[in-house]
Amino acid sequence: MPNFFKYFSQSAFLCLFILLTHSSDSLAQVNQITFNMEQIDLLKGPRTNISWMSMKLWDNYKGAGGPTDSGTVLEIYGRAGHQTGQLYFGGYDNSKIRYREAFYAQNEWSEWVTLLDSKNNVESAGNLILKGTGNSSIKGNLLIGAESQFPGARLTVGGMIACKELKIDIAAGADFVFDEAYKLKDLELINAFIQENNHLPDIPSEAVMKKEGLNVNEFQIKLLQKIEELTLYSIQQNEQIKQLQDIITRNGLK
Repeated sequence: MPNFFKYFSQSAFLCLFILLTHSSDSLAQVNQITFNMEQIDLLKGPRTNISWMSMKLWDNYKGAGGPTDSGTVLEIYGRAGHQTGQLYFGGYDNSKIRYREAFYAQNEWSEWVTLLDSKNNVESAGNLILKGTGNSSIKGNLLIGAESQFPGARLTVGGMIACKELKIDIAAGADFVFDEAYKLKDLELINAFIQENNHLPDIPSEAVMKKEGLNVNEFQIKLLQKIEELTLYSIQQNEQIKQLQDIITRNGLK
């Protein structure tokens, strides 16, 4: 009988230990820190709303000076005289996360800087550098130095582009000019067109270029076409010059 109580006590203690351990694990998964709801005045200077070596969660429902009317502010302050930082979780603003800070000698907050939003936008007040050992991929349209996208453009740049080399894929060339079936326009007709329109046939006018811009791919093909046509005109004129020289020579006029 004593052995029975001995084994029973040991078994009961083991079951109690397992039960307490399991209960402790369960409680650890649901623990939380609760803050009293308190409105923050975002127009106040740094270190005026919070004591040093502390952290506070504020509500910003139609508060003064906040980026939005419905947001939550997490403020962290270290040692006295050290940096203070605020994280702003915006409401009705694409769920943006913003940050501002103030160092110990500053009496005003820095500007709000967007860290991240629900659409994964990234903004930087300084240099934004993307580095990687592999290829970088950007899906969608890209704007650099521009406020709006050029219609139909994957890349819109509001300024000069500098590069060491530029390669453009093309779907067609201008070698059709050298086909036997290709008919050159009469130079007199071209002259008449220029006199009337003040630009070459098949080439957009200056006014159209300024209004609509240029498709570099198409424009380079058009320029190549005009160069090839000019070459053929030069060949024809050279043949005519040779024929005239022969006539002059045969008639002893030289």
